Amino acid sequence: MKKSILIVGGSISGLSAALFFGSAKNKDLDFDITIVDDNKADISAVAVYNVPLFPKAIQGKEILEKTREQIAEFLTVNYVDDTVLEISGEKGAFISKTKDKEFKSDYIILATGASRFDIKGLGDIVTDHKLMNKPNKICLKHSGRQMVKDGIYVAGLASGVTTMIACAMGSGVEAACAILSDINGAVSIVHDTPTSR
Repeated sequence: MKKSILIVGGSISGLSAALFFGSAKNKDLDFDITIVDDNKADISAVAVYNVPLFPKAIQGKEILEKTREQIAEFLTVNYVDDTVLEISGEKGAFISKTKDKEFKSDYIILATGASRFDIKGLGDIVTDHKLMNKPNKICLKHSGRQMVKDGIYVAGLASGVTTMIACAMGSGVEAACAILSDINGAVSIVHDTPTSR
């Protein structure tokens, strides 16, 4: 079985979700992942000192580059430099449109950040971000396991987590776990051991 997942936002939460799907791939389940990103993520301007296993003062751009390399060890991701303008459809048959392209997917992860949300078709889902100390920051309304609506999940700062890279990473993985659980019809996680790969 192959499931298609569109991730809107290619910063650390979106990439963390993609990496999870790569590690969840097995002989019975594969993923077709597309990441649409406008390259405006705040991580590009930071140096990180407080994330376990990251080298001290690693630059945000290097984090993204290294994470993409890690994902490529598991699966091929279609990276698209563009902006999603509209989403329609339902779980298993979503259509996401940019100015010139259209993407079909079974699931969507919105990892759009906390600065803005301009995607049409999902109704009034924008609210104030309660855990950021900067004005005019937003998060997306969701319930349960970061679900905006059936088949669409929010990740990273757009989910309302504290503005820390480790929090955004965990939120991306949680959204991916929620999708894997939905696919399998039961709570599902992926645990690696030294002999599992």
